[in-house]
Amino acid sequence: MIFEVVNNLNELIPLPHKNISAKFKKNEKNLEIFLSKMIGNEIFPQYLSFGNERQWQSEADIFAVNDVGDLIIFELKVHGHDDKGKIYQALGYAQAFSKWTYNNMNEHYKKCGGDGELIDAFEEHFGQAIDQSDFNKKQKTIVISNSSSISTNSVTEYWKRQGISIEEYFYRFYNVAGKNIVEISSELYIPESGGNCWINTCKKYDKNAYLDMVTNSKASAYGDRKRVIHRGLSNSTVFLYHNGYGIIGGGVGTAKLSDNGDEKQIKLKNFIHGVNLKTGQIKNCLGARKIKALLKQDFYFPNSIVSLSNKNAKILYDECKKLFK
Repeated sequence: MIFEVVNNLNELIPLPHKNISAKFKKNEKNLEIFLSKMIGNEIFPQYLSFGNERQWQSEADIFAVNDVGDLIIFELKVHGHDDKGKIYQALGYAQAFSKWTYNNMNEHYKKCGGDGELIDAFEEHFGQAIDQSDFNKKQKTIVISNSSSISTNSVTEYWKRQGISIEEYFYRFYNVAGKNIVEISSELYIPESGGNCWINTCKKYDKNAYLDMVTNSKASAYGDRKRVIHRGLSNSTVFLYHNGYGIIGGGVGTAKLSDNGDEKQIKLKNFIHGVNLKTGQIKNCLGARKIKALLKQDFYFPNSIVSLSNKNAKILYDECKKLFK
């Protein structure tokens, strides 16, 4: 992310950025052509790009190899913020093209306009030779999009923890002093207003966790799901979603985060709820059907975290204020 430095080095303001569609009125194919020219040169110099997706073919957007011959698969998306499918699509390509032999890769290289043989281009690029049998012993997936929500990025992080070689990168176009600037970064930047979400109360983990959260005006996550609690929730609207009921409380994230081993939590201010603290009874809640009607969209409600736009967060909080009196 690129920031403007203001107030005598005391403040950073993120510069507004756009995707390729909003900036240039271009599509995913244009993004593919733009990036394929730079991979192996200005960006990702550790790879050799040897082909891209051909028309009417079910193929990854860009194919490359690293210095030991591993297949690198690039999947590109113009937007990508709430698109978990981009991760699974990329993993599907990695599985499908794991069967490629050197001859398959060389054939694709030539069909995409490569001169000579892929193995010779490899030696020229890396300054070393490998055997044909060394190609495609392993696969790595790289997804490049304009952004990811917290819940979308958590899918990538999950598969990384399972030992799958996958990375997310983000492209951003800026206008700086009248010049078009592009950034390629692995940094998932979440602005202060971008952490709006609901956090699942982990009913399966502890059936009484919701009462602890409501009583102490906090949002918590446990075990391997602790990652959903982070600094990006500060100054954002955070709701508590209880499976079988709906949203039972909500507030604004503060800077007070703590990690107590198996539990990570963030304190919420301006907290409102519909729970009887003495009995634990959930007296009022904003159910899934009502949420879908208010926001005019569907969600996978049991997720550990579900991201919300500023507009949708405000709609839900205003509704909660009416409900939780």
